[in-house]
Amino acid sequence: MESYFLIVGTALCLFSLWAIARHGWLRLTRPSRRALGEVTGHRSSWDDNSKTYAAIYRFRDESGEHEVIDAVYRPARQPELGTIRELAYPQGHPELARPPRLWLWGGVYLLLLGLLGILAAKTLGILPD
Repeated sequence: MESYFLIVGTALCLFSLWAIARHGWLRLTRPSRRALGEVTGHRSSWDDNSKTYAAIYRFRDESGEHEVIDAVYRPARQPELGTIRELAYPQGHPELARPPRLWLWGGVYLLLLGLLGILAAKTLGILPD
């Protein structure tokens, strides 16, 4: 039974890494573009019986005007409407424009890789019971 949970946990970690790395791969392999985006609204969502908000940014680049929704939800409508923020995106993919969060995403990758390493070590018998 323990080996079942280890295999499922490993598969879940690998899937999670793949799911976030597919957009990260574009950011690593394509030249980075920067644009100034204005907060034009907020998208609301429910999380654990409380309302959360993600900023909606509008910006213009050489291909036209774009509107993107931030991937990070907050408990309050922040930043305020009209706030100008720097957005980063891989060249040719303005739909992936987000405020740069190197430390956040680096931490997520480190956490998943660390958990994957622990699960692999436990599966291979390297970690004691």
